[in-house]
Amino acid sequence: MKLPEGSHMLRCLGYRYSRDYVVEGEPYAGYDRHNAEVAAFHLDRILGFRRAPLVVGRYVNLITEIKPVATEQLLSTFLKQGNNSCFYGKCYYCRETEPACAEREVMEGSVTLWLPDVWPLQKHRHPWGRTYREGKLARWEYDESYCDAVKKTPPYDAGPRLLDIIDTAIFDYLIGNADRHHYESFQDDEGASMLILLDNAKSFGNPSMDERSILAPLYQCCIIRVSTWNRLSHLKHGTLRSALHTATSHDPIYPFLSDAHLEALERRLQGIVGTVQQCIDQFGTDVVMVEDRMTLSHV
Repeated sequence: MKLPEGSHMLRCLGYRYSRDYVVEGEPYAGYDRHNAEVAAFHLDRILGFRRAPLVVGRYVNLITEIKPVATEQLLSTFLKQGNNSCFYGKCYYCRETEPACAEREVMEGSVTLWLPDVWPLQKHRHPWGRTYREGKLARWEYDESYCDAVKKTPPYDAGPRLLDIIDTAIFDYLIGNADRHHYESFQDDEGASMLILLDNAKSFGNPSMDERSILAPLYQCCIIRVSTWNRLSHLKHGTLRSALHTATSHDPIYPFLSDAHLEALERRLQGIVGTVQQCIDQFGTDVVMVEDRMTLSHV
């Protein structure tokens, strides 16, 4: 739900999910989750990537804070369910039969800071994107040498973008996000700018599901930034959980992750470390570890 200024986005979920709710089904199933955006923002900072937009939790009053500044299009989607104010918004997946509802007038949500329009973004298809079609596999899902083909394709044949993709796979595996079918960078960057971690709301759905296929860029390419590896190594043995607790404890909607999700983060981190170690065992440290400032040519 976009506010008129165009520089912020308010994401409200209301009654759809509590922080303990487990989303069943495919790893990309379920509605977008506001608490996932907040947690992902803080995890991005802890990992040292700093590629996710600033997000903060907030309680909003739909009647006094949202309706007075809403567009006519958005206002037309407001409705009541019993004593609760609801809306379903205007988007591809928005349905009147599936509204987000407040508790009476107050709803828990998150606010995201958008970049100004003077910094336009360019959307790219993720090379490890899913088909989202039953019985139809993407090439990376059956071709273990797929990374070799990616390395011959701009902007992944040189420069930092392939390493950004691998960082993103690590990030997405930790948060359980299997929905990264596209990604954004700054426009007209010729492959030089960072990959921007927008739209992390399909995360933290099922703490019991560790979707290993999210790590395909890592285990198929078997390279990783030295700085990323050092950070992951530092965050082992409970440090990640402690750091996330400290980073999020002052957010207005804290706590927004269940203990099961925090345990899943620790477990998945061990899985990532194990995957990198397998790559090192197979190819050697000099091949797997890539210095951050190295001039890359992957071909």
